[in-house]
Amino acid sequence: MRDEILEKSSLFFTVKQVAERLQLSLSMVYALIAKGDLLCHEFGSCKRIRSDDLESFLALNRKEAPKKLRRQGRHF
Repeated sequence: MRDEILEKSSLFFTVKQVAERLQLSLSMVYALIAKGDLLCHEFGSCKRIRSDDLESFLALNRKEAPKKLRRQGRHF
């Protein structure tokens, strides 16, 4: 069981993989890292995002839709 936990927590993504996964630009992912919103590990000039850190980032940035949307004369 310990090996399973270690294996899951040691899964890393490149910045490009995270950008593709979240459908964001590379520059947006780099900006999130620079602001400290998305944690990463640096190995020389390479940045890697741990899967657990990505999941934490997603959980912290989840917004629920308002219960009642106000009508502003626009159709969705």
